[in-house]
Amino acid sequence: MLGIIVTNTGTADAPEEEAIRRYLRQFLADRHLINVPPIIWKPVMELFILPNRPRKTLPRYQAFWTPEGSPFMLTSQEQCRIVNEKLQSRLDEPYLVKLAMRYGNPSIESALQACKNAGCDRIVALPLYPQWTIPCAGTVLDEFDIQYKKVFGEAGPELIKVLEYWEEPGYIEALADSIARVWTYKPGSKLIMTYHSIPISYITKGHDPYPHTTAETMRRVGERLGIPPEDRVLTYQSRFDSRKWLGPMLKNEAARLGSEGVLDVCAVSPIFATDCIETVWDIDTEARKAHTEAARELGIMNTKFTFVPSLGTDDAFMEVIANVVEKAARP
Repeated sequence: MLGIIVTNTGTADAPEEEAIRRYLRQFLADRHLINVPPIIWKPVMELFILPNRPRKTLPRYQAFWTPEGSPFMLTSQEQCRIVNEKLQSRLDEPYLVKLAMRYGNPSIESALQACKNAGCDRIVALPLYPQWTIPCAGTVLDEFDIQYKKVFGEAGPELIKVLEYWEEPGYIEALADSIARVWTYKPGSKLIMTYHSIPISYITKGHDPYPHTTAETMRRVGERLGIPPEDRVLTYQSRFDSRKWLGPMLKNEAARLGSEGVLDVCAVSPIFATDCIETVWDIDTEARKAHTEAARELGIMNTKFTFVPSLGTDDAFMEVIANVVEKAARP
């Protein structure tokens, strides 16, 4: 029996303050994200952040939610269903596909427990981030190690970790095609490819390869779409604190393009395989506003800002994920 655990960041259980607070408590306690000694960080988090942040972000959750639930969770569940369906003709052994989240529910522990109950003798851990970096796939896979020991002890099924898949055949094509479906490049227009930022120390001290893989993804997509280097803009977003973070920052670059009179901008964030509050707010709301307002200061009113949705359940992307799982599962 093969276990397949498709993993993403997670979300609050409901668009309510207490649910957001529970989610943020787990999220902000992750030392991969905020590497401050707990004796210092925990009082700051409990006394200053958690009492206020949920109330501030609640309107974003409420705007993002639908009557059916969180679009992020609904899409994640559908991704698992499609992967399960695509693997039926590829694997000649029984298998179980489970969804797990690094923060919130369903947890990695619960997914591993389901694999244990099913008698899995091999488990594929697949974070849905195309490019590996410490605060994304890194923290997910480290959490797998922690929860694995809780569920199985020191000896259990083989745990097969997928680190990244941006070089998997078909991925660049799927990403480029998703852009081309909603936006047509014209000389002078700009493609912004934006990623979740990371502290510079992760690169200088931890040798995180993220700057290279993000830049290389941009280069390959740009070449496929026929976009010259001068019309490609690589940015980062979601800075947490006052440390030095990898930049340039999305909002600043969107404003710069507007102030330079660039009328046509397209923004896509490949690190997110599923749209979430972060993509909708940081890109489709704040970056769009920054670009539009900067252009209006020049008297330019006819700007165009195109937001490219995450790949989500795109069939070509789901084929890539199924291929990744199939390769990882080979003895």
